[in-house]
Amino acid sequence: MKVRFFKPFDELAGQEEIDIDLRKPIPVKELLGLIEARVPSFKPYVRKEGDEVLSFFVILVREDEVLKLEDLVRERDVVKVLPPISGG
Repeated sequence: MKVRFFKPFDELAGQEEIDIDLRKPIPVKELLGLIEARVPSFKPYVRKEGDEVLSFFVILVREDEVLKLEDLVRERDVVKVLPPISGG
């Protein structure tokens, strides 16, 4: 699968995109762990003390769908990694 990083995560990763080989569908929570393993500087945006996975520092999007931690991703997916956006 393709994981595309958008500002500021592309700078943290040192690249705009990585490929992750998935043999079966996995939950987003597990995908975050795989990204963290490939990009260690990503860890503060994924985990906090006690190893709890966070979902509010980073937003993952597949097409126009914002993914939740329990949603499944598949080999053919392209997932965008974005910062949370607030507006007024």
